[in-house]
Formats: sequence, structure tokens, C-alpha cells
Amino acid sequence: MGDFLKNIIYLQNHELLTRIANDNFKEELDKEDFIKKYHKKNFAHLIEVKRDNSEKDEKKIKRLMR
Repeated sequence: MGDFLKNIIYLQNHELLTRIANDNFKEELDKEDFIKKYHKKNFAHLIEVKRDNSEKDEKKIKRLMR
């Protein structure tokens, strides 16, 4: 399941970078350089959090809602 999510995040990252490059650059070479610079496999790495912060978050929300 982890590899599946990594691949989805990797593809979404490429799509996002392509959109950003199209908005900010006119030259195709500049667009490709931008995408190559930021489209890395490590950017799709997931970090698992093994603690439950729901109680702490609940207290923060209650304080904010006063």
C-alpha cells in the first residue's frame, strides 16, 4: 500500500510542477529544467506518525471556540 501511495504522490507532484512551470516560464527548456530540479522520488516519501494527537488537538479546538 505504501508504494501505491508513493507513486500517486509522485505523479501528482509532476502534474503540479508542470502547471507551475507553464504559469511561470515561457521557454520549454526553462520549464523542463524547473521540473527536473524539483521532481524527485524522495519528495514522495511518506513519514508515518505513530502517535495519537487527537486529545491534544481537541483541547486546542475547544480553546479556540471559546
